[in-house]
Amino acid sequence: MKLIKLTGFLILIFWVNGVFGQTDLLYSTMGMNRFTFNPAAIENNGSINIRLDGRLQWLGFPDAPQVQILNVSNFFDPKNMGLSATIYNQSTGAEKQQSFRLSYAYALNLNNGHELVFGLSAAVLLRKLDFSKLTFGKNEQGIPLSDERQIHPDFDLGLEYHYRGIVAGIAANHITTSAKRATVYKIPIQYHIYGKYLFNLNSEVTLQPGLAYHQSNSVRVIDISVDAFLRNTINVGLVYRTSTSLILRAGIQLNPDFEIHYAYDLGAGSFIRYNMGSHEIMLLWRLRKKTSVLNSPRFIDD
Repeated sequence: MKLIKLTGFLILIFWVNGVFGQTDLLYSTMGMNRFTFNPAAIENNGSINIRLDGRLQWLGFPDAPQVQILNVSNFFDPKNMGLSATIYNQSTGAEKQQSFRLSYAYALNLNNGHELVFGLSAAVLLRKLDFSKLTFGKNEQGIPLSDERQIHPDFDLGLEYHYRGIVAGIAANHITTSAKRATVYKIPIQYHIYGKYLFNLNSEVTLQPGLAYHQSNSVRVIDISVDAFLRNTINVGLVYRTSTSLILRAGIQLNPDFEIHYAYDLGAGSFIRYNMGSHEIMLLWRLRKKTSVLNSPRFIDD
């Protein structure tokens, strides 16, 4: 009963507030970068995972967005919990956003292989506007000439469900800032829902179709994707992001501990006339954890 009440409470929070104004960037390698918006998405693979992500968005635009992300995560099997730390840096012209975020995930192993993961993150969020980079009209007075910055606490909630090849999740970001309280320094609450299914096409190829929905007030985006994996070593994928972009992505696992992933966002519709696309690259290291081996009591180590 407590689990049902907690799940209902989290889902209710995701939908009670409207959103508007500034939004977080969406990533082209979304399937592997869902930790950026869902604190429940901490990978449990027996390793300490280190991700380095860089994104150059809307090439050809003056002062186009640039993002760098460093994420380190670890899952502790005996305690059914994971911890993650993320450093985030984004610059868009005169605006800069930086944050340090800690995430906690707790996994409930249900019957017959079903798993439900609850996630919570807390962050320190810095947003700065450098007015010296802006040009104002002659009659505009009282505008600061240097820069202004504000630091705020920030919180996210998330759920993720796993069952065999199925992964589904729901998340809400910036949950303490409602639409009425949002400012240029405070991002309003945003919502994400997604699901994907991995299945074997044959002995060497697996496919993973996916669907995701992202909302910030009147801004609503749907991602329709399909990724193919060859021998769990090479992957290629295609994503259509409604009204804004067509994304090509690929990756290679060079060895069991290191992967490289790249995505190119072509743009779509009328939007394609105003930019030369976006580039995103992600590097993933897995630091294998040592397993504890219990010696037989019939043998004594020297």
